[in-house]
Amino acid sequence: MKLLFLVILMVSSIFAKNMKLSDYNKSIVDCNEIFNQRKEELKLDLIRLEEQKQSLQALKEANEELIKKKEKLLKEKAKELEEKLALAKKVKEEAVKIYEENKKLLEEIQKAKNKKIANAYLKMKDSKAAAILDQLSDTKAAIILSHLTAKKMSKIMAKMNPQHASNVTKILSHGMRLDLNESK
Repeated sequence: MKLLFLVILMVSSIFAKNMKLSDYNKSIVDCNEIFNQRKEELKLDLIRLEEQKQSLQALKEANEELIKKKEKLLKEKAKELEEKLALAKKVKEEAVKIYEENKKLLEEIQKAKNKKIANAYLKMKDSKAAAILDQLSDTKAAIILSHLTAKKMSKIMAKMNPQHASNVTKILSHGMRLDLNESK
């Protein structure tokens, strides 16, 4: 019995070893299959990653190209703006120059006009000039008198209404610049 038990034990041990070896071989085959499957999945992932990398690279290049175009457009617009600004400055300078020239011409015309009026009063009789000036406002009369010689002014004012002559004298004594255009 002991012997039988030993034989059974040995047979079962051999059988167990054979089973373990076959299980081991089977697990190796299973691992190889899993490894091969995983290897295929990794290859697909690698292909997908490469496609994504290429897509990102294309997108990056497209963005860089777009940025370059926008920078070029921006530089062109800035150049146009600078040209327009330069033109506006030039036009402004010309307008200021024309304004200054016109202002000088107007002053010359005004001086000539004042001189002509003064000459007209210089040629008038004092009493006639005084009668006309009495009809004008104090300021206008002062303006006209300021363009006459002191001698002629005194003769005319002597023949003017005393109150009016007094008012005109006050205006003249302030020493302000008198111009016929100011009294309009």
